[in-house]
Amino acid sequence: MITRGEQWGVPTTRLATDVMVNGDRELALSSTDRRLIVQGGDIAHSLGDPPHPVLGLNCIEVPIDALRVTVTSNSGSTHTQMAASHVMIGRWLRGRLVCVSNGGFIGAKNVSPRAHPNDGFFDVMSLDSTMGLQQRFLARRKSVLGTHTPHPLIETSRGRSIEFSSRSRSEPLSVDGQKIQSWSRVQIEIVPDYWRLLV
Repeated sequence: MITRGEQWGVPTTRLATDVMVNGDRELALSSTDRRLIVQGGDIAHSLGDPPHPVLGLNCIEVPIDALRVTVTSNSGSTHTQMAASHVMIGRWLRGRLVCVSNGGFIGAKNVSPRAHPNDGFFDVMSLDSTMGLQQRFLARRKSVLGTHTPHPLIETSRGRSIEFSSRSRSEPLSVDGQKIQSWSRVQIEIVPDYWRLLV
C-alpha cells in the first residue's frame, strides 16, 4: 500500500513476460502471477493514462488494490468475483445511487476525487434518494470534474468492507460496468496489493 511521504512503486524494466490488458474488466480477470500493463479504463485513468512502457526500457512497478465482490441472488445463491474499478448501485437520475470506487473514476466521472487505487481503502459516494431531478443533473455534470461534493444530499466515506441490500427487484447493480441481474445483496471487500502494474 502507498504510504504518505514515501515513493510509490519500484523502478524496473519491462520484460517480454509482462502482459497487456485492455480495461478494467480484463484487469479484474487477470492472474496475479504476472505483471500487467493496463490500457484504457478507470484504473488507467486514475493513474493518469500513462504511456505504455517500452520493452526493455525502464518503468515503475506499482501495486494495485482490488475489490472482492460477493453477490447474493434472489434465489439465495452467491457468486464472488474480483473488480478492478467499481461497484455501482442505482441510477444518477432516480432513487438512490451508491458508487464504491477503487480509483475514484467511473467512466468520465471523478466520483471520489480523494480515492487512490493503492491506499488500502475503497471510497464510497452516495446520492440520497430524496435529491430532486435538477440537483441530480447538476451533480452528474459536476462529477466530471469531481466538484459535486460537498453537498448535503451527497455522502462520502471510505472503508475496507461494506454490504448493501437491494431496495427493489429492479434496482440496478453493476460491477466494473457489467450489469448483474436478480440480486438481493452485495458485499464488497478491499484486497490490498492484489495486482502489479507497470507504468
